[in-house]
Amino acid sequence: MRILFLKWDSFGQEYIEQGFKNAGCDTEDFSWPFGSEDMRHNEELTKKLEKHLRNGRYSFVFSLNFFPTAAEACFECGIKYAAWVYDSPFMLLYSDTAVLHTNYIFLFDKSQYEEFRQHGIDTVYYLPMAAPVEYYDSLALSGAADERYQADISFVGSTYEEERQNFMQWLVGADEHTKGYLEGIIMMQHQIQAGFLLEELLTADILKKLEEVCPISLEKDEWESKAWIYANYFLARRTTAIDRNTALRILAGSFAVKLFTPQETPKLKDVRNMGPVDYQTEMPLVFQNSKINLNITLRSIHTGIPLRVMDIMGCGGFLLTDYQADFDGLFELGIDYDCYMDDAELLEKAEYYLTHEEERKRIARNGYEKVKAAHTYAHRVKTILDTVMNDMV
Repeated sequence: MRILFLKWDSFGQEYIEQGFKNAGCDTEDFSWPFGSEDMRHNEELTKKLEKHLRNGRYSFVFSLNFFPTAAEACFECGIKYAAWVYDSPFMLLYSDTAVLHTNYIFLFDKSQYEEFRQHGIDTVYYLPMAAPVEYYDSLALSGAADERYQADISFVGSTYEEERQNFMQWLVGADEHTKGYLEGIIMMQHQIQAGFLLEELLTADILKKLEEVCPISLEKDEWESKAWIYANYFLARRTTAIDRNTALRILAGSFAVKLFTPQETPKLKDVRNMGPVDYQTEMPLVFQNSKINLNITLRSIHTGIPLRVMDIMGCGGFLLTDYQADFDGLFELGIDYDCYMDDAELLEKAEYYLTHEEERKRIARNGYEKVKAAHTYAHRVKTILDTVMNDMV
């Protein structure tokens, strides 16, 4: 079996490619210029991929995230295209090309999978994220980490407070009613963990005013609504900024908290900002050596389990996360991990697990064993291969 792998600067691609090779597949890399070229309407890139496909014999094409240009080229050549989407929101996914029958689009957020199915798109499949447990085990054997990676409570990720991520900067020209309404629904969403409300709360009047100060346009193949874009791309990030900064501030008032992020965080004076960490070489050491690892999910991930969660548990770290519905059926609450529903419960559970070491270690071990047994890249590669190769196009 021969696979053409569209390579770009994505998380986890080396683990997936190794998984294909371990499963007996030959892989060939094709440099994919995501970030520097148009991935939606790019005739030159589509023709380049088509030419490459016609000159070789491939069982299917694979990429992390979904690209309309790749979908079109594969369709024209009659070759299957498998894409595992890990970004959310990922605007290119909302393309008419998603319906092409040569596609196999794997989504880690079950609510998104159900949304696509409800729209009659039957080329999507639900596939949670994974962790390279074997690789993380090798790091654990390398010796104790230095003090930089040791923490009572740690969080790895963006605070979404940097200027380019702050949606409210775009509302300078908006009237006070519009600003107040948007700030109100953002705070309402912050208080509600189970369920995404922002899109349905954007009234026609508010949408009109948003368009006046922050206009957006849809490409001819896009089918998502403008309300969806405002809610998931802008308002969800602002809500996440509040979620993360509030949680870190509350915890740092009582405990030692480390934040690993490339951003400056002058508003989090009691949080120890450790700067960025390398995803492959340093992040696992943080997860392995923190007593409590936080996950505070980006709000555009409505029910899915973020990649960060699988990495924490796959490293053998203890996970304390906000609530996400996709945990149900995959992991057991209080056995493999624990979660909180509001700021008060977060503070209460952090205090509890910092003072109940044996229980914390037992839960961390259970979570690790569960990921190792069912949620590695080898498991996901098998599912992809079984789905793609056992289906007739």
